[in-house]
Amino acid sequence: MVKLFIKMISNKKIKKLSILSTKKGRKEEGKFLIEGYRIIRSALRNNVNIENIYISNRFKASEDFKSLNGLISENIDVAVLDEKIINKICQTVNPAGIVAACLLPDDFKITKLLTDNWIYLDKISDPGNIGTLLRTSAWFGINNVALSSKCADAFNPKVVRSAMGAHFSLNIIGNMDLFEFKKNQYCIIGADQNGSPMDDFNYDKKKWILVIGNEGHGISENSKKYIQHFLSIPPSGSGNSLNAAVAGSILIHHLISL
Repeated sequence: MVKLFIKMISNKKIKKLSILSTKKGRKEEGKFLIEGYRIIRSALRNNVNIENIYISNRFKASEDFKSLNGLISENIDVAVLDEKIINKICQTVNPAGIVAACLLPDDFKITKLLTDNWIYLDKISDPGNIGTLLRTSAWFGINNVALSSKCADAFNPKVVRSAMGAHFSLNIIGNMDLFEFKKNQYCIIGADQNGSPMDDFNYDKKKWILVIGNEGHGISENSKKYIQHFLSIPPSGSGNSLNAAVAGSILIHHLISL
């Protein structure tokens, strides 16, 4: 049974937790927030480094909290906070009454992963699209995701929510340039509505990286110079275009099926 304590939390502590909704705050504190029963359950099952869990009295009385009891280790502090404070910390309109502060993952050496396939997010600004693409990557077993500079932060609370726990099974690296992949002889593929139809792509079994560009502007000029193949998704019906997350997800599925 988890040991609970009612915690008086200072305004300074509330502020420190609240700034985790900003990229600067996450970098300074070395932490990020996760919200909601399902994501926190996934984090516990994947041994994510959770420092504190904060719950409301309402959540404390729920069946969901009872089901977490066996997953929460003794070194994780679980504190009951006033609902208003939980609402202040969380970023959702109707918080579920549970939020956790986790340590950001340690940096890793990308060189150890340059035999695997990758997804590259090029200046994507919408957190929901990034979260969906992380979730899709995890679903299809593409466990490595690189983000360019000027991409929305992978640990933005909106990204974390929409990724639904995908962060806990992925290697994610930011501020990455495609040159590293060119140097390591990757087949560099770009999603582009003016590219060749994806069904015409002849894949020679080399390791690949799929580049997915910004929602409004597509792939940046800096990234385009490295791309060897531009692929498009031919329409079967009406409609102008697909958004970045949908197009990327279709191409990921297509590439792993070859």
